[in-house]
Amino acid sequence: MSIEKDICLECPYCDEAIHRSLSWFKQTYFTCPACEQGLSAAQFAGIVDEIEEELDAQIEEMIQGSGEKKSGCCGGRSSCCK
Repeated sequence: MSIEKDICLECPYCDEAIHRSLSWFKQTYFTCPACEQGLSAAQFAGIVDEIEEELDAQIEEMIQGSGEKKSGCCGGRSSCCK
């Protein structure tokens, strides 16, 4: 299951904020909702890559927890697994 967050990036032509999903900025071609200038994924590729890396890191952190490595099936408590 994938839940896509909206992000906000500025149009390089009119500097208005564009609030759309990350995948919207990855389209080959799209127009700014404010000034209707043509835009492309290449114009946003750098920032989109950075945002995706940050999101991946957040997801990995949630999966791994606080970084503490626990051993055994119950976090290292020897009495409950044996």
